[in-house]
Amino acid sequence: MHQLLLTLTMFGGCLASALAESADTAVPGFFGDWLAAQKHAADVRVEFSITKTMPALKEPVKAAGRFWNYADGRFRWETGQPATAVLVFDGVTLQSWDAAGNKWRTLDPNSRSMRLWMDFLGGQNLTEGGLRRDFLITAPAAGKALASVVLEPKSSRVRRDLKQIQLKFNTAERRLVQMLIQQGDGGSQTMDFSAPKRMTAADRAMVPPPAPR
Repeated sequence: MHQLLLTLTMFGGCLASALAESADTAVPGFFGDWLAAQKHAADVRVEFSITKTMPALKEPVKAAGRFWNYADGRFRWETGQPATAVLVFDGVTLQSWDAAGNKWRTLDPNSRSMRLWMDFLGGQNLTEGGLRRDFLITAPAAGKALASVVLEPKSSRVRRDLKQIQLKFNTAERRLVQMLIQQGDGGSQTMDFSAPKRMTAADRAMVPPPAPR
């Protein structure tokens, strides 16, 4: 579970030296389209791979993961095969589980450390204004098929742990294909996402029904 929580709360890396757009310009069109689409996304399942590097590790650590996302904001995020770490949000309660401890832990979905990740996972509260509150947003020069957006924390305190988040998009399909997190300790975490798939009946059983509010 430590690895999962580290992924969720510590994002990091310095901005590239040459950026095509300044931080106070409007977000690129493809990014704005993607943000808008998150508010109306269907129930989907996404497979991903995660690669973690650390200065103390000679070789990167790799794992597979799966993500179930409901249009109403509920989700299930897990890594390992079989799962060794799980994060589940039923619309009210956020819980994590890890195989080593074999124990569920309740987290605060409204805490500052979880807010951005909750927005990314749930999608409904992810807005340009919300991102600009915490990040400088820049866009390196885009290629024909792929384009990136770089998020740099405004807070010097946050930058000690998180230097940079780079989001890479397939512009033709208008979907996120990679998230690269550069950490303050020199490590990094890269998540490569497959194309989303519609949930099956079996997939729906992986996410709890909406919790009463």
